[in-house]
Amino acid sequence: MDKFVESSWFVRIVALLLTILLYISVNFNDFQLIQKADKSSQTNSEIITDVPVQAYYDTENLFVSGIPDKVKVELEGPKSIIESAKRLRDFELFIDLTNTSIGKHRVPIKYKQLSDKLKVRVIPETVDVTIEEKVSDYFVVSPEFNDNMLAEGYQEEAVSVDPKRVKVTGSKAALNKIVYVKATLDVKEKVDKETTGTAKVQVLDGELNKLDVKVEPETVQVSISVKNPSKKIALRMFPKGTPPKGIKIKSIKPETEEITIYGKEAILKEMEELVVPVEVDGIKKDATITVPIELGEGLNFVSPQIIKVKVTVEGSPEDEPEKESGE
Repeated sequence: MDKFVESSWFVRIVALLLTILLYISVNFNDFQLIQKADKSSQTNSEIITDVPVQAYYDTENLFVSGIPDKVKVELEGPKSIIESAKRLRDFELFIDLTNTSIGKHRVPIKYKQLSDKLKVRVIPETVDVTIEEKVSDYFVVSPEFNDNMLAEGYQEEAVSVDPKRVKVTGSKAALNKIVYVKATLDVKEKVDKETTGTAKVQVLDGELNKLDVKVEPETVQVSISVKNPSKKIALRMFPKGTPPKGIKIKSIKPETEEITIYGKEAILKEMEELVVPVEVDGIKKDATITVPIELGEGLNFVSPQIIKVKVTVEGSPEDEPEKESGE
């Protein structure tokens, strides 16, 4: 054994093993980098949504309809490049109409600033557009408000809009179809005071279809003023219930002869008096009692809300015979 260790073959074998170990240690990092590179170069596929589309054409003289606001794009290739494109979104989808004549055309959606290592598919790949001569005109905006959002008893007094007119730009055919230019005020709570809010302008044809036009400004300020109509009416009292035996209700007179009620005008017009029930159960002698005023549908306030009522009686209560107890 000692002779083998001291031999030249042993020295050569040890030297070879050391050389192999040194080679592996030096090239291990390179091997890892190659593995990572192979992994990152694996083919992946992903769809990116809500990608805007840019259109190039003579915007001064032409109007183009049919251009989608946003589309999808499918990218296939190395995962790292896809992730970069998805994160930065520094690419562009566009339609080039610079040399396209007036009329209807089916055109491709192109792309640029995407790596040539990616396979790209735009969804949809083509769109149908109509190129027409651009025309503009001014239209009066009709402000609108949903009456169902009025608080109980309130009614619309006036609705106004600012600005009163908007500029509508589009094709001549589209502008000829315009029947309604409206802005509807949308509120979340019942309205019981003057309210102003922002409303989007809608341009519609006779069948309430939205037209493909440009509106300037796109939104307007809609204001609504409301009123709470009131009316003075007489009170009429009537007994409710049954007084004790031997008692007769002679009269019921309120200290206040009339009250003011608030509510919808149509309901107030029909009212000449307000009938108020007065509970007479248990009344054995003349008394002054307080009675709350109850409101019907379409009314929202009354003044005063509580009135004093003088109840006059005649007679005297009869004593009820004692019940005989059973043996």
